[in-house]
Amino acid sequence: MIVSADGCPDVGAAQPTVSVHVSGGIAAAAVSCMTRSRSVTLPWSSGSPLDDSRLGNYVILGLLAKGGTSSVYIAEHIPTSKRVALKLLDPMFANRPELVERFFHEHTIARAIRHPGLLDIQVSDISATGVPYIVMELLDGENLGALVERGQVAMEAILAIGTQIASAVASMHRNGYIHCDIKPDNVFVLYEQTREGWPQVKVIDFGVSRKICDAHADDGTIAGTPMYMAPEQWRGTPATKSDVYGLGCLLYELCTGDQPFHGTLPQLMLLHGEQLPQRPSTYRSEMNSTFEALVMRMLAKDPAMRPTMDEVEYTLARLAWHRRSRTNTDLQSRIGAMA
Repeated sequence: MIVSADGCPDVGAAQPTVSVHVSGGIAAAAVSCMTRSRSVTLPWSSGSPLDDSRLGNYVILGLLAKGGTSSVYIAEHIPTSKRVALKLLDPMFANRPELVERFFHEHTIARAIRHPGLLDIQVSDISATGVPYIVMELLDGENLGALVERGQVAMEAILAIGTQIASAVASMHRNGYIHCDIKPDNVFVLYEQTREGWPQVKVIDFGVSRKICDAHADDGTIAGTPMYMAPEQWRGTPATKSDVYGLGCLLYELCTGDQPFHGTLPQLMLLHGEQLPQRPSTYRSEMNSTFEALVMRMLAKDPAMRPTMDEVEYTLARLAWHRRSRTNTDLQSRIGAMA
């Protein structure tokens, strides 16, 4: 979300609240009952139809999700018959240049950074009727927030997911960008696994991401989601270490089942700025001491005391491989004992 400098939600800002993905089962069911239509009604008060021929080589098949400023459709690329996610800005915002620029900002970042752990945004354009839209890859899975809500996540999965998030965001940092909104809802877990059998993830939603060189620009807004914002983000001075803090909050939530802090906006600002959370081992006994120490370092109030995202990736990857090797060894020992 966007929080204004006075701590209140900025309802006029382009909020990154639209989920652009849908689970495989829902997607399959939705596609199976949809047929091409030459006219699709936009889900806004104007109710004006959108002629699919005005979206270049893409034909809209149906609505996936609707947010406050935009809606996402499943669409088909006519020349290749490939299914994609197509995100349209609400026409009522189409005449506001600053919102259109922010809407297209995600494509700018996707063009600048190529990484398998980042959402691929392929096209951005304006329709013949003046509606801005972007075309994204259609992912088969669910966001990490839904996974957390279903119960405790295995440590093997936490390490694998954390490693991939760190790798993707580290790539953003190397290319001069800060994500500014690392949280479970901005991480998408694919049903497809990696070659190692780990859950495969994508970091999504670059709507409030900033260039490192512009991060301290005084534009009157604070970018992020309060439950995951580093102390310096609350002051309007995000840095790469802010993403480290956000990932620390995410890892803390994955291993404990709860966010580090709760409260009103003023309370959250104070808690994130001054108080350390309970150690994760308080809530989960099977806690690797190296992992716990890393998470607590990531949640340090002073950015200089936090590790870099590259260091986070390296440590998590090492822990993941060690745990996997130990699990395989234990399994082989049990099989040998049964022979």
